[in-house]
Amino acid sequence: MTVPIDEVVLAGGDSPLRARLSHGHRSDLPLLVAVHGAAYDARYFDAAHASVHERAAAAGWSMLSITRPGYPADDRSAASQPDFAGAAAILGTAIGDAWQRWGEGRPGVVLLGHSVGAAVAVHLAAQPQRWPLLGLAISGIGDRPAPGPAAVFGTMPTTIALTFEFAQCRPAFYGPDDTVHPDAFDAVESLLVPCPSADVVEVNTTWPADLERLAPQVPVPVHYVLAEHDGLWEVSYERVAAFAARFTQAPHVDVRLWSRAGHNIEHHLAGPAYVDSVLAFAARCCP
Repeated sequence: MTVPIDEVVLAGGDSPLRARLSHGHRSDLPLLVAVHGAAYDARYFDAAHASVHERAAAAGWSMLSITRPGYPADDRSAASQPDFAGAAAILGTAIGDAWQRWGEGRPGVVLLGHSVGAAVAVHLAAQPQRWPLLGLAISGIGDRPAPGPAAVFGTMPTTIALTFEFAQCRPAFYGPDDTVHPDAFDAVESLLVPCPSADVVEVNTTWPADLERLAPQVPVPVHYVLAEHDGLWEVSYERVAAFAARFTQAPHVDVRLWSRAGHNIEHHLAGPAYVDSVLAFAARCCP
């Protein structure tokens, strides 16, 4: 199945944002808004053999994936990269623009955040918005960075653009070879874009404390998944449960440690089942 995707520009205050929009046939469902992680842009959610846009559209959902502020990075943009709170404010404005244009008749918005995009989405969900937020689905984020990434990224400068080779990312981003479609690696390698170093520094330093502060302020249902082979976070049932338990104001929290997948869970063979679980959760968020 090939889903037509419109390239759109959203008003983000002083920072217009590029986005990708696919249309489902059901206007009674929420608008899915997806936020990517570090080293990617909005194309992350439309990888060959692993397209979230295609799976959502097939089930009737319209989906908007937004390229976050500062992506792809260069030396100039990286020097002024907003922190997660600042990025959340820009995204909130952009989603408001999207809601005015494509939200008519829909019950609201469900946010889908991955990795650093999940951290930004938590910031966003913890603040009142002028558009109706119904739910928050996040993955690729934890409460304790793995020791290796924390040592590398926690002490680097915050004002440079980072370019990652796929070979560098492969161990942290993906599980064993048999957890990924045989042709997927060729497809996902081309998705990498330069990344502002501030993002990877923040997620490995101040994010855990921010999570403690922000999670109790999120008033909507939460769907939280951490992958079994995630190389960027400490992974255990205890860590997953501790993360989910912080969302004390959420009406309910769906939580799972997802087996046979790595950090980029959507790109794995277990990805479709994960996406289906997000869509089922999002449907339950409807008033």
